[in-house]
Amino acid sequence: VFLATGVVDVVPAIPRLREAIARGSVRLCPVCDGYEIIDRQVAVIGHEAQVLREALFLKQYTQHVTMLARYLPDFSTSTRRVAMEENIAVCDAFKKFVPTDSGYQAILKDGEVRHFDVIYPAMGCRVRSELALAMGVECCDEGYVVVDKHQRTSVEGVYAIGDLVRALNQIAVAFGQAAIAATDAHNDFAFGYE
Repeated sequence: VFLATGVVDVVPAIPRLREAIARGSVRLCPVCDGYEIIDRQVAVIGHEAQVLREALFLKQYTQHVTMLARYLPDFSTSTRRVAMEENIAVCDAFKKFVPTDSGYQAILKDGEVRHFDVIYPAMGCRVRSELALAMGVECCDEGYVVVDKHQRTSVEGVYAIGDLVRALNQIAVAFGQAAIAATDAHNDFAFGYE
C-alpha cells in the first residue's frame, strides 16, 4: 500500500481565491514560482516565523516585499528588527484584501490602501494523515507520517510518499520517494529481502 494523501494549504480569507491562484496573484510556493515575481510588489501574510522565513526567501527575487500583520503584536520585536535590517516592510493592522485587475489591494484598519501584485499566504498546511492514522501508521506531532530510508511506515507493507512525509514539499521529491518505495516493495515481494 502506498499512501500519498498530501497536505492542504491553509490560506486566509481572500476574495476570488481560486481565480487569483489561476492567474498568479496568489501563490502558495515560493520555491516553485519565486522566479515569476521578479521586481513585483509582494505581500506575505501568516504566522510570524513562517512569514519572516518566506519574506527573506522572496527577497532573492524582488526588493518589494511587505509582511502583513492583522494586529501590532503579531510580529515580535526581533522579527521586526530582522525585517528592518533586510529592508522588508511591515504593515500592521491589516484588515482585508480587495481584488483588482492586477493583483490585490490591502486595506489597513486606518484606511490606508496598499497595492500588491502577488500575495503569498505563509500559514502552513494541514497534513492529510487521517487514513494513515486509521491504519495504525505512526505520525509525528505535526501529522506527518514517520518513514524510514525506504519510505516504509510503522505498518508492514505500507509506504508513504510526497507531502504526507516531512520533506521539501516538491513534486520532484515525491517522485524520488515513490521510486525508492517502489524499488523496496518490488525487492521485498520478489526476493523477500529489504
